[in-house]
Amino acid sequence: MEETLSGKLFVNSRQVGDYIDIIMPEGDKRPEEQIRIHYLEAGIGEPLLLIHGLGQSLYTWRNLFAELSESYRVIAIDLPGHGYSDRPEYFCYSMDEMAEAIKLFLDEKEIISAHMIGFSTGAMYMLRLLTMFPDYVANCIAISPGGISKQMPSLIRSMKSPIKAVFTRNLFSFGDVKKCLQECFYDQTAIDDRVVNQYYEPLSDGYTREALMYAVQNFDLRFVTDQLKETDHEILLLWGKEDKWHLPNNSVFYQSILQNGRYFLVRNSGHIVQEDTPEKLYQVILSYIPSATYGYYPPQYFSYDKDTREQEVPGAEDLEPEQTEYEQEDELDTEIEIKEEADPAAEEEEPEQSAPSAEEANDGDL
Repeated sequence: MEETLSGKLFVNSRQVGDYIDIIMPEGDKRPEEQIRIHYLEAGIGEPLLLIHGLGQSLYTWRNLFAELSESYRVIAIDLPGHGYSDRPEYFCYSMDEMAEAIKLFLDEKEIISAHMIGFSTGAMYMLRLLTMFPDYVANCIAISPGGISKQMPSLIRSMKSPIKAVFTRNLFSFGDVKKCLQECFYDQTAIDDRVVNQYYEPLSDGYTREALMYAVQNFDLRFVTDQLKETDHEILLLWGKEDKWHLPNNSVFYQSILQNGRYFLVRNSGHIVQEDTPEKLYQVILSYIPSATYGYYPPQYFSYDKDTREQEVPGAEDLEPEQTEYEQEDELDTEIEIKEEADPAAEEEEPEQSAPSAEEANDGDL
């Protein structure tokens, strides 16, 4: 897959985008702390929040960002400790803290509810936000969801051990990052030194590596999936068919716990679907998330009360928003129909399943 023109011109740096401060409240072992969040925003319409995975930054959305901004108010963030957001001193990068940081970011942006797309481990932070603060999440898409799996390189897995992590966190070189990307991409021609450098530059900082170490150690997939059993919110889960890190047949596991899940495969795509096949993912997003609804008003029309999280449109009766018809397809071509029982004795944090049969793998690909 050749990069889009907008993707080739896309650069994530301290000088690109905007910053906003959030205040993490005092916790049991944590004082109140201010965290500066780096983000990129463009477009008008309903808010669509893009959440990257561990070790990444908002750069991973480069091939979709400009295109999505034509239909949505797109906001891509650098999570705490990642990209060019702060590396807070007392933040421990737990599932709850990461979810709360996203919630506080939305509060500061005066967004009551947003559509969301989360990738890999970032998808699990999004889903934890859904279980903690369900009103904040509208339509949501989880791309390659999962945790620290056995299929990941030992350099990443070793960071789960506090002793090993002290040494391995200092071993991330340009070559190590390139090797990880080669495992994640189906199309090897999409990886060049410019792309690798955009990934490596934030990780070259020692404080970023320390943040990554704590995020890996405190990542708890089972905790989040247990909470998901209680929600009836519809969730679209999507995998690249050639994903080597989070196996596509993990949909069996999620199907066993979700009350209202939809499952899709993208052909000719590896772990990082948004970079391997952005044009296919774009089609799925437009089909699943409405780009506009009747009654939408641009943000400048709203008054916002941070205490009650209520928005009011002054003189709304005098405004005539343009109505856009939206017809959501009942089914997308990529839906997976897997009806097997999940293995309850999943190993480690990533649910392990046998590979799908050829008939299952070829049924309903995009």
